[in-house]
Amino acid sequence: MNFGSKSKLLGLALCAGLLMLPGIVWGNVYVLNLNGTSGYVWAADSDNLSEFTDGSFTVQAWIFVQSFAGNMPVISKWEESTNNRSWAVQATITGQLRLFMSSDGSNSILWQTTIPVVFSDTWHHVAVVVNPGGGDEVKFYVDNVEYAHSNGATSPPAMPYNNNAQTWVGRFNAQYFYGYIDEVRLYDGILSSFPSQVDDLPLTADSNTEILYHFDYPSGNIFDYAIVGGNPTNTGFLAGGATRIAWNNLGPGNDIPLPVTLVSMSAISADALVKILWSTESEYDNLGFHIYRATNEEGPYTRITSDMIASQGFTSTTQNYQYNDQRDLINGVTYFYKLSDIDVNGRERTHQVVVSATPVAEVFMPGEDAQLAGYQLSQNYPNPFNSTTTIRYYVRDNGQVRLSVFNLNGEEVTRLVDDTCSMGEYFIEFDAANLPTGIYFLRLVGDNGYDNIKKMLFLK
Repeated sequence: MNFGSKSKLLGLALCAGLLMLPGIVWGNVYVLNLNGTSGYVWAADSDNLSEFTDGSFTVQAWIFVQSFAGNMPVISKWEESTNNRSWAVQATITGQLRLFMSSDGSNSILWQTTIPVVFSDTWHHVAVVVNPGGGDEVKFYVDNVEYAHSNGATSPPAMPYNNNAQTWVGRFNAQYFYGYIDEVRLYDGILSSFPSQVDDLPLTADSNTEILYHFDYPSGNIFDYAIVGGNPTNTGFLAGGATRIAWNNLGPGNDIPLPVTLVSMSAISADALVKILWSTESEYDNLGFHIYRATNEEGPYTRITSDMIASQGFTSTTQNYQYNDQRDLINGVTYFYKLSDIDVNGRERTHQVVVSATPVAEVFMPGEDAQLAGYQLSQNYPNPFNSTTTIRYYVRDNGQVRLSVFNLNGEEVTRLVDDTCSMGEYFIEFDAANLPTGIYFLRLVGDNGYDNIKKMLFLK
């Protein structure tokens, strides 16, 4: 990667319906460019790519997903149809980081992060650490932040199956990565610190490095880091239409066409409501839109539209759209929104325009009738959280409220409220400092059979 400086986002600018890269002056920098249908890099089978000194190993890479049309394979030594399974790392279609392993070539074990951690149109550094017999035998890192994962009670194999399959970058069986990959490393052993900014220095090899691909060669289809400590070079080869992009050489021929020309976007707030409005100047083979929301301008952004917002499909005239966000909004919190469009091929593109709004409760004069919502339990914020988080709930009328927190075993760990509450909006601060890291459930029980549960993730 060898970046001098670069923003976390790819820095795309909207212009005449195209996403164009602005002037870039990082020098001779290349990254792997994969088309999502056939492109990948392969390295020939070698024992040191699956037989590690004590069974522990680390996989890491910089990735930029252009579209989550499916699961995005990062690197794998895995051929499922021939029972040649060993290990594989991928980002799922829902943005979770996933690890597959096999001890016998036939059976698979899966671990993945409990929440989405990889998002499209953003550079992420991803890493998976496997340490059989260690205190925490599988660890997931994104941008040097560790995330909780599923299947924690299952230990990885003492050693991955030593298959005779090739190692693939950007491919897993018949799935292919769509976007850019850089600084791929396979390490014999445990690493605990990783890059968090795209202008961090490029990785360097040592005697435990089995693969390290910078993709910085200006021509040819071969990549290696030269012989290190007597290990094989594990040379990588371009295949299936994989190419490299030199960022400072990007020009009109590398523009990414969008099916939509977005000319305006805005957000208007109300009581527990944000109205998002946008206009398009033209649409070409466009199926529809999705809305993404965050509580920080830098993200992460989460999709809030369960169904795609239908578009006009093909038009050269101005079209106006509107979406009302009423999904667990907290008055007084600023929300940031992005828009994505989906073309007829299922490719999703996220526009870089960001709009924001802060919903505020209406103020009523004495004697006025405040039309409040019924019992409502909102998602805690922030979530995931470290130590403290805020819980908001509405009460429809004077009535009993029991607000409790439960662990995964169904045990009540604390009761936050057990009282009669008058009509209104309530905020409770929950401090989990004395609880272990993990998943908890927030439950609100009210009158007339109201019973609602929200999932919370506590990370220390």
